[in-house]
Amino acid sequence: MNSNILGLVVTFPFLCLVILVGILLKQFANISSETMRKFIHIGVSNWWFLEVHYFTSLSFALMGPIAFIIINSLFTFLHWGKAIGMDDTKRNYGLIYFPITLLILVILEYQGSVSSLNATLGVMVMGYGDGLAALIGSKWGKKKLPVPGRTKSVIGTLTMFLISALVVMIGLSFYSSLSFGSALGISVVVGLLAALVEALTPLGLDNLTVPLGVVLLLEVLI
Repeated sequence: MNSNILGLVVTFPFLCLVILVGILLKQFANISSETMRKFIHIGVSNWWFLEVHYFTSLSFALMGPIAFIIINSLFTFLHWGKAIGMDDTKRNYGLIYFPITLLILVILEYQGSVSSLNATLGVMVMGYGDGLAALIGSKWGKKKLPVPGRTKSVIGTLTMFLISALVVMIGLSFYSSLSFGSALGISVVVGLLAALVEALTPLGLDNLTVPLGVVLLLEVLI
């Protein structure tokens, strides 16, 4: 079977499974709406590994992000999310912005504007860094950052920095020819940028600014 067709065969059940598991956890494990939202957020980020492994055609690679944009838009603008406790429309916008970012990065990758490694690291920083930062911050983040109009916690921002730096360090260590010192230095710089941008960006737009900012910085540094 053509790898692009196989990629689609895997993509759509994968996306449906991520959403279904999130809904089931909300219904039967009594997790909060925010936890469910971030579970879906982290889960969807792993689609990028399917993109890298299966797709060789831009048109096929775009189908997954486009489908997820449509699904999340229906949940948000038609208020389908209310049935499962996702009734915060402004927060749900982030679920739309993230697949938009995936779509942008797929296009940039296929145009040769960004490397596959840097695009992957940008997606993983947003998926795991932001996702875990939000989960940890919402549970233990009593001390807030002194940023007017923002409610980000100190521990959440610290988590964003650490996870982002770790993700980049792992990627550069295994998939680049950089020395340990160079990889570590770049990882720290990227982690700091990701944490800063995530803390300062309002309205869920960090799902756009963080991964795109990380990819741009990596393109400059590597």
